[in-house]
Amino acid sequence: MLISACAAPPAANVEIGFRNPTAPIGGTSRFDKARFAGDWSTVACLGTCSTEVRYVVATDDVFVRQAEGQDTPYLISAPGVLRQMGGDETLVVMWIDEGFRTAAIGDADGRWAAILNRNRKAARDRITAATEILDFNGWDVAKLRKVEG
Repeated sequence: MLISACAAPPAANVEIGFRNPTAPIGGTSRFDKARFAGDWSTVACLGTCSTEVRYVVATDDVFVRQAEGQDTPYLISAPGVLRQMGGDETLVVMWIDEGFRTAAIGDADGRWAAILNRNRKAARDRITAATEILDFNGWDVAKLRKVEG
């Protein structure tokens, strides 16, 4: 009598992100590439975030994210939605204040999100608004941490 041993297949390496993947996420209709371009400081973060980042308009539909000595090009596929060229990351600018001073941005896959500000001293009301938007878009804001420059 032959008995074969059956083993369960190895478990897939599942990465749990900082965002509920069933929650809807969308880019802000207020997004304006020329006004969004420039230098930003990360004041709060989920996951791994660069403390300083710059967005540069390369062409009509291409933005370049400069962070930690690396330039990453993104195609602007919809207002506030930036798809990495030659990669799989999609950045979503979920909110930006009217003065383009504070923004809530994150990776659509839930690997990281950040509250960006034009300088290190963001107004409390704008930080609160950005945090509420992250929460609305399914992010685990209980894990949001302040970033010191």
